[in-house]
Amino acid sequence: MEVRGDRFEITWHSASATVRCSGTLDMRGKEGYRQIIDLLDEAVSLTSSGIVTLDVKALEFLNSSGITALGGFIIKLRNKGGIRLAIRCSHTHTWQARSMKGLEKLMPDGLEIIFE
Repeated sequence: MEVRGDRFEITWHSASATVRCSGTLDMRGKEGYRQIIDLLDEAVSLTSSGIVTLDVKALEFLNSSGITALGGFIIKLRNKGGIRLAIRCSHTHTWQARSMKGLEKLMPDGLEIIFE
């Protein structure tokens, strides 16, 4: 499953339980992120246990509405139970260090942030 826009691409790979995000995400509000939220919800519904990977290494920018969308995804995974989340980040994009660290609070026992 994938969602593409002029400046971004989000894909869900069920075989590896990986969501990959690339480009620039700067839509407005929850409705601007509706298709992406639907993809993330599909990822949650198809995952029953194990590790889900959120790969944002190629994501150059994410605005506050996008952070909120990712936060909702993390909370849904946490509430489902039995699932761990690994977020793969890049040292290249400085926003990731600040923003992704803040998401740790949403899943303190099941989230690992990896900088590459």
